[in-house]
Amino acid sequence: MRSALVVIMALTALAACGDKAEVSPPPPQASAPKPVTYDAAPVVNPGKLKYVAVCQGCHGRDGAGQGPFPKLAGKPEAELVAKLNDYRAGRQVGPQSSTMMPFAKAMTDAEIAAISAYLAAL
Repeated sequence: MRSALVVIMALTALAACGDKAEVSPPPPQASAPKPVTYDAAPVVNPGKLKYVAVCQGCHGRDGAGQGPFPKLAGKPEAELVAKLNDYRAGRQVGPQSSTMMPFAKAMTDAEIAAISAYLAAL
């Protein structure tokens, strides 16, 4: 038993004499990335959104008109509101009245105002 104890002590001593791996200090902690912030949400023009969704197919990308569909860009806002309200009421305004009526009837007052303001500003 004594020899076993001597062997264990010798092995422990030899293990302690071997090459020791150098322990490097932990790397300095990097600061956490700063969260991305935005100054403001992108400005979305509701008149433009509605125009693109509903009107652009006939009146063109920039409201310049195409084929039998008239130019709308740059017309006075009040004139555009009045025509859309006439279409919505079922009044004949011109040769495309039957085409325009369903679109105008589906619009709210706010949408008519927004589209008219957008087109007047073009």
